[in-house]
Amino acid sequence: MPNRLGFHYFPDILHYGSKDLQLWLPELIQMNVGWLVLKGPTNYAIPEEFIKSLIQNDIQPVIHFDIEINTAVKPDDLKVILNAYSRWGVRYVMFFNSPNLKTSWVHGTWSQENPVERFLDRYLPFARTAEQVGLIPIFPPLQPGGDYWDTSFLKKMLASIKKRKSIESVTNLHIAVSAQTFNKPLDWGHGASTQWQSSLPYMAPDNSQDHIGFRTYEWYTEIIQKTLGITPKVLLFWYGSSNYLDSDSSQDDSSLLELVELAQTAPSLSNEPNGPASLSENVIACNFWLLSSSRKTNQSKSAWFSENAKPMGTAVEEIKNIKPLIKGGTSMFDNLTANKVAEWMYPIDHYLLLPTYDWGIPEHILERVRPLIREDQPTIGFSLSEAALAHKVTVWNENNAFTEDDLCYLRESGCQIKEHIARGINIATNQL
Repeated sequence: MPNRLGFHYFPDILHYGSKDLQLWLPELIQMNVGWLVLKGPTNYAIPEEFIKSLIQNDIQPVIHFDIEINTAVKPDDLKVILNAYSRWGVRYVMFFNSPNLKTSWVHGTWSQENPVERFLDRYLPFARTAEQVGLIPIFPPLQPGGDYWDTSFLKKMLASIKKRKSIESVTNLHIAVSAQTFNKPLDWGHGASTQWQSSLPYMAPDNSQDHIGFRTYEWYTEIIQKTLGITPKVLLFWYGSSNYLDSDSSQDDSSLLELVELAQTAPSLSNEPNGPASLSENVIACNFWLLSSSRKTNQSKSAWFSENAKPMGTAVEEIKNIKPLIKGGTSMFDNLTANKVAEWMYPIDHYLLLPTYDWGIPEHILERVRPLIREDQPTIGFSLSEAALAHKVTVWNENNAFTEDDLCYLRESGCQIKEHIARGINIATNQL
């Protein structure tokens, strides 16, 4: 079993220098950390030295671009940075955060129609861009409850993906899920709706339990299995925090020890495969909130260490000295390739986009593109929106039928474009 123990690093982008690496790498190694969630700047990459040092010590970084959903940042703006991360050995990236919260959106945009569809329109081009350079995109975590009820948001999002993509298999779906406790026992909601059938959005009857607690991932897994017929890989975020949004939230020493042991405990082998004293096999990372933070920030009460790496509590000292139950990093997952993401993210592998005109479709075009059809066997069509669903798009741009805005639309949808410039007809007379 691979190492699931991880952390959210600092809640800022200011601690990626050589001195930071010298200070924190020994602490991470001593605690046998296998994962580290890093806030990713959008205008430059985290230094190569920092990234490669983590990977060389079996610590898998997750680069989190925590940007507001409707900001002006485009997928193309990140392509050079994403390509660099991929070359350095990074495997996982995540875009946005808690799309079911009003605060995750640019001011004034949350109340517009259908936030689920608008989020997918925004998210999928980023995810496709990451997949193009060999990275695995992780669906961002929803906030349990939230301004838009999270399980309803998830169900509607999955249904939309299925409708848009004609999914046949999603063998490499990764999703981040909240593991906040909200001051409830760790087994709260265990068994999901199979166990707690009377639980409904905004309502948990007396003597019943809902998904808002540490076991949220079980409910999400159940929903995904029912909708898509697959079991996702789950990365637990804010692992064991009572509520990471609450600046007064903190963990007691006994809960830290229990949570570390739980992260390192193999899935139950009893008749109950996901017993309350274990986590499911599909949980691959347990990221504690928070490794460290400046004393000036609201998150400092949740930090395990001060800014100068001094343990904040006796339990942290104990955990540092515990002999690891699990050796090594995340190598078990190295055989999961981002190529499989294309199976659900791109329902069309290669699309040949042909022009049409007000008077109709030129008869000669199919003859002229016959060599391309014979060689590549693409899907053939005339729809820009349909082409945006393809991994690769060959654009037969005869007489500038497609504008630069059209090509930009395809690029921002994550498509790899090959443009053929052709002169063939007099549009006014429909003559060769």
